[in-house]
Amino acid sequence: MNEQTKELIAIGASVAGHCQPCLTFHVEQAKCLGISDDDIREAVAVGKMIEKGAMSAMSQFAQSILDGPGFPIAPSPQNEESSPKTLKVFDPAMCCSTGVCGPKVDSALVEFASALKTVAEYGIAVERWNLAQQPEAFVQNSQVKKHLTELGNQALPFIYINNELKLTGRYPTTKEIFALLELTGKGKSVIGIQTGGGVKPFAILDANANNEKATNGPCCPDGGCCS
Repeated sequence: MNEQTKELIAIGASVAGHCQPCLTFHVEQAKCLGISDDDIREAVAVGKMIEKGAMSAMSQFAQSILDGPGFPIAPSPQNEESSPKTLKVFDPAMCCSTGVCGPKVDSALVEFASALKTVAEYGIAVERWNLAQQPEAFVQNSQVKKHLTELGNQALPFIYINNELKLTGRYPTTKEIFALLELTGKGKSVIGIQTGGGVKPFAILDANANNEKATNGPCCPDGGCCS
């Protein structure tokens, strides 16, 4: 596989993975390799098709969990509104959280990023912080600071539900997230995702790519990403 083909694949993967710094980097690399604008646009279009297919499959999978046997009855809408849940994720240090950066795709991260989109549609407020890009969030949160002192960085990620630590050391599967959040009803209004610069509409989720450090250049400090 030549370098031009690799960059076009990386462009499509960046779009499908919602990684803005990755896309910026690989489009620049593609232009440096002499790849035409038409070919770059086609790679972006392919990435969009992949993303659409993946989200459709995820929606069907999520609904199959909700429709499965033994799933608890949904609480009343009034109770849900009065006690909205919050999912907080404190990631270990990494260039971005999509799972498509680096030499290999991290399937656990890809599934987790897709699951976050799905749970947001159920009215869950999602906050996500990256140790490499937002260390102040770890220091300023006394609960996270305490758990880091007790468990160490190797125990990241920390997964909190309503400020209660539920999981450490790995990313939960989609089924586990739904169980932890006790999601039982139909999708409600989107609340959004906290990325360090305020709450963003979930339609532009890019797994920590919206923060200032990430958008100012390649997502990896050494100048490489997804290659």
